[in-house]
Amino acid sequence: MLVPLTLALATAASVRSATGAVAAPRAAPLARSRLAARRGASAAPRMAEAAATDAEGGPAKWMVAGQQFGPQAPGQPADKPYTNMVKLNPVEGVKLASGPPHAQLLSPLKEELPTEEISISHDAVVVLKHHGSYQQQNRELRGADKAASYQFMLRLKMPNGECPPDLYLELDRLADVHGQGDLRATTRQAFQLHGVIKSDLKTVIRSIAATGASTLGGCGDINRNVMTPAARLPNNAAYVYAKRYASAFAELFKPSTAAFSELWLDGEKALSTEYWHKDLYDLCHNVHTPADIDAVRAHDTGRGVVTGHSHEPLYGTTYLPRKFKIGVTVPGDNSIDVLTNDLGLVVLLEPDGKTLKGFNAYVGGGMGRTHNKASTFARIAEPLCFVPARDALELGKAVLAAQRDHGNREVRANARMKYLVHTLGIDKFRELIGSYMGAPLAPVLPLPPWVEGIDWLGWHAQGDGKWFVGINVQQGRIIDANGVRLKSALRQIASELGLTLVLTAAQSVLYQDVTDEQRPRVEAILREHGVAPVEEVDMLVRHSMACPALPLCGLAQTEAERVMPDINRRLRDVARAVGLPEAASFTTRVTGCPNGCARPYAAELALVGQGPDQYQVWVGGSPVGTRIATVLTDKMKLADLEPTIEPLLAAWKAQRAQPTEAFGDFADRVGVEHLSQFARSYAPAVAQSA
Repeated sequence: MLVPLTLALATAASVRSATGAVAAPRAAPLARSRLAARRGASAAPRMAEAAATDAEGGPAKWMVAGQQFGPQAPGQPADKPYTNMVKLNPVEGVKLASGPPHAQLLSPLKEELPTEEISISHDAVVVLKHHGSYQQQNRELRGADKAASYQFMLRLKMPNGECPPDLYLELDRLADVHGQGDLRATTRQAFQLHGVIKSDLKTVIRSIAATGASTLGGCGDINRNVMTPAARLPNNAAYVYAKRYASAFAELFKPSTAAFSELWLDGEKALSTEYWHKDLYDLCHNVHTPADIDAVRAHDTGRGVVTGHSHEPLYGTTYLPRKFKIGVTVPGDNSIDVLTNDLGLVVLLEPDGKTLKGFNAYVGGGMGRTHNKASTFARIAEPLCFVPARDALELGKAVLAAQRDHGNREVRANARMKYLVHTLGIDKFRELIGSYMGAPLAPVLPLPPWVEGIDWLGWHAQGDGKWFVGINVQQGRIIDANGVRLKSALRQIASELGLTLVLTAAQSVLYQDVTDEQRPRVEAILREHGVAPVEEVDMLVRHSMACPALPLCGLAQTEAERVMPDINRRLRDVARAVGLPEAASFTTRVTGCPNGCARPYAAELALVGQGPDQYQVWVGGSPVGTRIATVLTDKMKLADLEPTIEPLLAAWKAQRAQPTEAFGDFADRVGVEHLSQFARSYAPAVAQSA
């Protein structure tokens, strides 16, 4: 029998006392000059790799006083081919040594931030990621210029993608004063701010915290930003519950360490309450406040979910083996690619259409892989169970605990939970979660089919007399460039109309709660700034995504964001050449490396960076995000886009099972061998690009 959450909430007081668009230009000259002026002299970074560690000394070496459970002493047993007791990857040792129990994730970052050097060491980078930042360099520079180009990207924690107007205006200001003059919407509904130098990090993070936001949880081996559909439908109970539970999971799984406050806020609490706390009410188990979530976090069923760590009851000493991603959606709406998450939840209502029944839970999704390494792969989540609403947060804790205890900490490339689910198999994984929960899990309930093409762009009635409007942003880059003054337009909407912005999972933006009186003004502001209405945006553009890639991403092997507009144009030309209608579309995603930030392997067509000006071509993903694509060819030069793609579109046009068959479904049905054979005998209609 499951231990009821109400028992924990009844003793909350005692528990609380124990716990705590347009494409980006290569680089704007103004941003470059500002960066150089603020840097001063360069200094070589300390990049010494942390030595691999072992578990000599037993579990006690890896746990603080009072801690009972963790990777070296799992709360529940599982038969896996590694022990996490022999030789751990270097990152585990860095996390272990990062600070005292109340302030883990502190050192060596604390010691390095005040120095004159413009970069930080490898170990400090590991710690900094958990605070929402990555160290970067401009990879297009060489020699002394490159050595002087160290800078930092900041990623916010934004549950549901929501950004209040005061936060947006502050980010807009910070981007101009301390960044490279633009903002970027990510594929996980959060903002990134690029070009911050080391000496400005504290100022920027403190300013963000003062608005009720945070970067803690934007990156690192912890729970990342929790996603939901961007639609604002206050009278639709399913969407309302999705949003509330996304906020609850974001709060439940945030790190409790005091290191964030000590590093960035001089040990003080943030000046404002985090804005998503307003959603922590009316959950079915009487969660009304962050303090109630604290009680849920610390509630111990005696099944090994809670570690016994005094300040990190769920994460323990070394947090998770790798990042952990959650998405919450409603039946029919897979605009967030819910099955690409470690844990995906689908809201289910009672027959009255108002009362929350529970959730279908899916586990083991993930995109990242490595070229030529078969032990790494992209994966779609599998059905885990149906969980009643009263047990939903406890199920989330159990899944996180299973990954904490049994995820691979020896080989970091295989540390995501998808590999644990794959290694155990879904049936054994389900048994493992049941052991943490203390009861067998119920099977998932039937769902209606997912609906194709949902992106929530354009104008939509909210159902409460107001509107929301979705605005296309090419590849998420919010900037004034190429005749489109998008950044200025969004600033004016926030300052003049005070509208809340929501980021979509496809890198675009949405404004909610627009009144009838405000709608003409929103349309006028967008028109005056050259922002096209969605009706004028090509469907291929609407359904495309790309990661930032070069010049700043250290993992990029080739271009993505900067070439995506041209790729979309060329794909439309090819579609026209083979006689497809203007409305013909498919999901296209481009990444600069195989790590999959733009979720390429779930797309109908994807180009995955495989070296300088080389791409692996994937086809056959589902148009509704329920299937992994297949590799068609390796090392395609971008100049060969037309002769590579044209035969595929010609085959689709000629051989579709019915006119409505999606390109991804067609490619999956006929297979890559058939497509390759068709291409070999195809006479092209489009000349190869110069």
